[in-house]
Amino acid sequence: MSNLEASSALHTESIERPSSVEHQGEPDDDANEVELDEAAQEQLSDKLRREREARAQALTLEIVGDLPYAEVKPPENVLFVCKLNPVTEDEDLDLIFSRFGKIVSCEVIRDKRTGDSLQYAFIEFEDQKACEQAYFKMQGVLIDDHRIHVDFSQSVSRLSDTWRTATNSKRANQSGGFGGVANLEKKRQYRAVDPDGNTRSRKSTGYDMVHDKDDLRGGRHRNMDKEEIVTQRALAFPEMAATFNNLLDKLHLTTKEEGVSTTEPTKEELKELKDKYSQAGQDHVFTFYDDLSTSEKAGLFERLKSLDPKYINEITEKALRPAQGSDESQGTKLEPLPEAATASILDSKDEDIQSWYTSGLEYVNKGQVAVVLMAGGQGTRLGSSDPKGCFNIGLPSQKSLFQIQAERIWKVQQLAEKQSGKKDVFIPWYVMTSGPTRRATEQFFEEHNYFGLQKDNVSIFEQGVLPCISNDGKILLESKSKVAVAPDGNGGIYQALLTSNVRTDMRKRGIQHIHAYCVDNCLVKVADPVFIGFAASKDVDIATKVVRKNNAKEPVGLILQKNGKPDVVEYSEIDDATAEAKDSKQPDLLKFRAANIVNHYYSFRFLETIEDWVHKLPHHVARKKIPYVDIEKGETVKPDKPNGIKLEQFVFDVFPLLSLDKFACMEVEREEEFSPLKNARGTGVDDPDTSKQDILNQGRRWVQNVGGIVESEVALEETGVEVSPLVSYGGEGLEFLSTRTIKAPAVIEKED
Repeated sequence: MSNLEASSALHTESIERPSSVEHQGEPDDDANEVELDEAAQEQLSDKLRREREARAQALTLEIVGDLPYAEVKPPENVLFVCKLNPVTEDEDLDLIFSRFGKIVSCEVIRDKRTGDSLQYAFIEFEDQKACEQAYFKMQGVLIDDHRIHVDFSQSVSRLSDTWRTATNSKRANQSGGFGGVANLEKKRQYRAVDPDGNTRSRKSTGYDMVHDKDDLRGGRHRNMDKEEIVTQRALAFPEMAATFNNLLDKLHLTTKEEGVSTTEPTKEELKELKDKYSQAGQDHVFTFYDDLSTSEKAGLFERLKSLDPKYINEITEKALRPAQGSDESQGTKLEPLPEAATASILDSKDEDIQSWYTSGLEYVNKGQVAVVLMAGGQGTRLGSSDPKGCFNIGLPSQKSLFQIQAERIWKVQQLAEKQSGKKDVFIPWYVMTSGPTRRATEQFFEEHNYFGLQKDNVSIFEQGVLPCISNDGKILLESKSKVAVAPDGNGGIYQALLTSNVRTDMRKRGIQHIHAYCVDNCLVKVADPVFIGFAASKDVDIATKVVRKNNAKEPVGLILQKNGKPDVVEYSEIDDATAEAKDSKQPDLLKFRAANIVNHYYSFRFLETIEDWVHKLPHHVARKKIPYVDIEKGETVKPDKPNGIKLEQFVFDVFPLLSLDKFACMEVEREEEFSPLKNARGTGVDDPDTSKQDILNQGRRWVQNVGGIVESEVALEETGVEVSPLVSYGGEGLEFLSTRTIKAPAVIEKED
């Protein structure tokens, strides 16, 4: 922050006016009245003292030339944003904050010499109301894994710059505004004032301008750099420096990382950890340790303690140089899954589907069904800094993804109660977040009262992280006090179930059947009774839902058998001939058409064996541009090309560990169960608009299926009906709409 901006932030803090203090004791209680009177006097004195200090500081800043006048006010349409990630760019903030209104300027402040981000920015809105909305909505949210702080800007640097560059002729000849600047109307406080309150002219006697023309243009600092100016002013005004430090504390710019101890590890603990990293050839992570603050040392120590450098070396080596298996050396054989392991909602008999549905609800009634949500990270690609599940796709009801899915769980509970006549049927919901999004997710659930679910039945837990690795196999540092880390992928779910004690909770509850899915599918049928009943009837350990591939070129992973094992093969791994091959029994269909939608069933008995196989799961390499600290120079480097790797696991990496008789696959209708949300609004593919329209189209079909009529002034394909999950889970129970005419767009939120 420039000296001017910092100084302006100080003196423009709001000053409370002294106000009368009302006694709140009982009228007949003299002791209480005396006590309250003394407290009131003390409070009043404190307010007067602070008011005098604030006026004195403001006048001081005016005298040294940092302010055009002491009572200047900052603009009300500019936000100050700090605690940014060094990698966050102007464009990132512009994209995220522009949802509140038009942005005039958005600038991340950078070091003039190095160009490095100083980790704070100013965002100017065209409209004050938009600025206020952004202030209330963006406080404490995550951007690039850093929880930001937002406040109204207290900087008047632009006004001051305009004032300084105004010429003496403008100051002398123009009327209105100070120095020819219309919004600078206040008086100079150290000018002489006549009895009528008017400022005397330059030719009159008495006090006049303190600075000469050259001073006003900043000439007195012409031969001094910024650091010298700041140092001199800090020495000249120690009270100002102390006030500035207090302001930093108020803005939480000096607080320690949440959850990290401020106590340094003992010498013995530090030596033991250093030896561990030294043996693994990763001791460079302690390069800057001795220069860190106590809280930074504690934070770095805790992070490094949570990692096993020897294990990191091993998985990095395997990921970069995977061993070729015997099956691969003999070639890859791909075949569709055997018919015995598959079923299709599109082709199955109604009685089979009803049987699966009934048995699925029975398992719910017995308290044997749980749901695991892979909630992922931030919705950065959607233009949002919130966790992806908080995203509002624009439905008429304005519901978030979390709310839609929570209400579907609630509805399944109600359907199970209705079938059995029992009360208090619950489906525990386990929500896996990344580390940076956990707190924001918890707050979102708390603010919305868990969307009608019981708090005790909602558990939020974190997936793990792995350090980012340089191209030469070294652990990268994000800063001198932080290891560069990244989430370990959705395949980290298995380890996270152990470390978070989620599996232990499932065991205590008697869970036998688990549904796991990703948050970004707005049509997902959470805790689907049909799917649970189907998988249980097959007595498998894993089952998965798929949709029919649209065409041979659609870029989706396929679920099939690879060398006799269930597996997922990416579209890039399949040649054109294989992709275009036709089913011999149904020539109008592709032979390989089971598109993976990351929607799975697990038996609890299989999750009980995690320790036996989790170490066998491979790690995949993603080559990225990873900002890091140069160990030799101690400077942050922003690479312009990939300089390292991030390691991650995929949730389906476990499939090949099963035999075919313990794996099953259910094909479902794409338009009823799959609408991914991957891209920002306006792309036209897998974006908020397509997700919204898919839900509205689904509701319209449901209403029409029971005989209801849907009308619209535009094409029905462009609008529709939102049917709340609280009313219907899968199109059932809508007979009350059979004689209705509904004008779209509409929301059916209750039966009436």
